[in-house]
Amino acid sequence: MSVAARRRVFAVTVLSLVARAAPAQHAEHAQHAEHAADWSLLVFHTFGLAVLIGIIVYFAREPLRAFLSDRSDGLRRQLESARAALESARTANIAIRARLDRIADENEALVREAAELAERERTGALERARSAAERVREEAKRAADQEIERARAELQSEAARLAISLAREMVRNNLTPDDERRMLAEFVERVGRPT
Repeated sequence: MSVAARRRVFAVTVLSLVARAAPAQHAEHAQHAEHAADWSLLVFHTFGLAVLIGIIVYFAREPLRAFLSDRSDGLRRQLESARAALESARTANIAIRARLDRIADENEALVREAAELAERERTGALERARSAAERVREEAKRAADQEIERARAELQSEAARLAISLAREMVRNNLTPDDERRMLAEFVERVGRPT
């Protein structure tokens, strides 16, 4: 058996002996409770407590030291792991901030490009609208000019027809039989002349 195991067996044996003796002493102490405090009993209990604490310290010292050392090592490892995680988080934070700055710059550039594109599109749309309006104006003017020419031709035609009709009426009303003979003679003379 190892030294640590033997110490544990010894400690358990001593503790069981102390535990068995305690009820007997407690019963004896209960009988003497009516009497004044006995200093020897106090010294005995103090000595027993000191022996018990000494035994516990003697046997528990190495396991307690090993436990505290393991706990200290574990805490040290956790602390170093936390430091590494903190450093990793700081590095990630710096990378994320740099990326956010780049994204903000890219966003501003996209907004500027969109504004410039919108302005170019607006200018182009205005130019196309002006061209379309000019074409419509020219086509309307051309159509109006054609309509005016057609109306003018119709008016001239109507005026000529009315003039002919009026002239015929005037000739009919103002022509005498002498005028008819004279005109017929002039016509025959013109037709009969050699050209």
